[in-house]
Amino acid sequence: MKKVYDHKGLAVRIKKMICDNHLFRDIHFSRENLANELDVSPARISTIFKEEIGTSFYEFVNRQRTYHARRLLKAPSHKNDTLEEIALQSGFSNRMTMHRMYLKVYGITPGEERKNTKE
Repeated sequence: MKKVYDHKGLAVRIKKMICDNHLFRDIHFSRENLANELDVSPARISTIFKEEIGTSFYEFVNRQRTYHARRLLKAPSHKNDTLEEIALQSGFSNRMTMHRMYLKVYGITPGEERKNTKE
């Protein structure tokens, strides 16, 4: 018997899982991990993201990582963390990946953000 999927319901569940549980902070978090967790195929995950969320899985995850990095950069408790540490705490594999995504999302670099926050 063929499984019937509620893509809208799965999309809500997926977004909640990723954001509420901060799954994006795991450097090794992947579409395959999520698919295994939900007992669906990785292709179905891609379809749900494209059709219901309007972006790719990796674009969504990297945006969540970028939003988290911004919170850390602006937090007084993280003012002494290096950009590399902020990147790793946000789920990026390195500082340069965070730099590229941050520039894409916010139009400035993480270093510029930190400088603006200090002023």
